[in-house]
Amino acid sequence: MSEIFRVIFASREIYTLENGERAVLSGKLRLEAESLPAVGDMVRCSEGFVIESIEPRRTELKRAVGAGMQILAANATHLMIVMALGAGFSLRRVERFMVLARSAGIKPVIVLTKCDLANPVDAAVAESELREISDAPVFVTSAFTGEGIAELAGYFSPDDIICLSGLSGAGKSSLLNALCGAELKTSSVREHDGKGKHTTTARHFIRSSGGFSFIDTPGLREVGIGSDTEAVEDVFPDISELAEGCRFSDCTHTDEPDCAVLRAVAGGRLDGERLNSLHRLRREAAARNDTERKKKDKKLSKLVKQAVRMKKI
Repeated sequence: MSEIFRVIFASREIYTLENGERAVLSGKLRLEAESLPAVGDMVRCSEGFVIESIEPRRTELKRAVGAGMQILAANATHLMIVMALGAGFSLRRVERFMVLARSAGIKPVIVLTKCDLANPVDAAVAESELREISDAPVFVTSAFTGEGIAELAGYFSPDDIICLSGLSGAGKSSLLNALCGAELKTSSVREHDGKGKHTTTARHFIRSSGGFSFIDTPGLREVGIGSDTEAVEDVFPDISELAEGCRFSDCTHTDEPDCAVLRAVAGGRLDGERLNSLHRLRREAAARNDTERKKKDKKLSKLVKQAVRMKKI
């Protein structure tokens, strides 16, 4: 008889289920599965807590790592982009996280932490800049003073599953402690660049008293995007709107004549760095698309050769 459980911890093929039991992979799943279980997955287990299969995922939050894709969280409904005010604040990094969320079909939520340590003017400017480039909700918080914590908790519904992502030292563990009393470890942050050590070293599934749940991830220094070019365009709606005024429908906004986007940059109505970010992410998604196509072609070629050999036998 088999039962279905949620995976709440995963690291190097070590899995913990929500009932507290340790689980191992079946040999068949290890050999045949396209991806291994991730935190948030619902898995079917046989006697002895052997994971036989992964239930269909509602969502997959993934980032590019090397030539492949790494699943950060399964079945998440939201991506909480956690960023500390100060040296670690970066609009460009937010854009990358937004692409991951759009590609996964989940809702992004931007949380600025450590407002008690930031200059109020800098905090207001950062919040304003984020609201200009995105329609995602923005919360300004302090785990130390409690500012913004109740408003953030009130945004979520009981069945929501929120994946937390951000740089090391962004304050994710402190934020979780404030939101649900998880009593996670926290670490110090270097003053010159706002970065810290990896407090969270593996992914964990944590339920809050409010009913919603969190998937805590290690701090991400690299935020590689996948091949979803539509997700990239979705993160830059302001540029898409400006592009309607371009002479050419397929304008790349690089050196074409009568480009409305380039005019907006020249006139100060669009930040040139935001346009550069779009170009970088487009190139990255296209390169990933090319890599995936080559891998599929190589796999197909291998299957064809195997079929030819079998036919000759």
